[in-house]
Amino acid sequence: MIAPTLRSTAAIFVVLAILALTSGCEPDGQSLEEDPLAPDPDLPEAVVDLPSPPPESAFEIREHNDDGSLRVEGLVANRDNYINNEVEVRGVVASIRGHDCTPGGPERCPRPHLLIRDHADDNLEMMVVGYENPFLRTASIEEGEDFLFRGTYTHSAHDFPSSEIGLIDLAAVDDHELEE
Repeated sequence: MIAPTLRSTAAIFVVLAILALTSGCEPDGQSLEEDPLAPDPDLPEAVVDLPSPPPESAFEIREHNDDGSLRVEGLVANRDNYINNEVEVRGVVASIRGHDCTPGGPERCPRPHLLIRDHADDNLEMMVVGYENPFLRTASIEEGEDFLFRGTYTHSAHDFPSSEIGLIDLAAVDDHELEE
């Protein structure tokens, strides 16, 4: 009794094995589809020409300029060392705000303030506050020009709150002292 059952089970396995082996075969005359992402054998090999990596010094944040004054980037990177202290920061005036507003006009006039950067094309900028518009003419302050700003590095001054980078409460620009 066991032998006939064993034979029929073996026969089923043989038939399944034959079907499995023949189902993977392609009939004559037909070919497999080509891989559309396969490399073209007629093209030359790819050449990768990447620029060399920048030196480590490119990732260093310089705290001071050559004249000993602080850089905007250096002040922000080391803010805990300078907060609530008098600082001298050399920077380029990126923009002057609140200097061309007409009081009583349709728009509210912002208090005068400057935004300074280490270089004109930098993104990091710092606010300079605490002066009135006539001081701009006295000190000949213009956008795009480089100046030495002296003042207190703080979180807020003259109703100007600051972001985490702080701002400068102005005392002098180059040799022009701010009159109080």
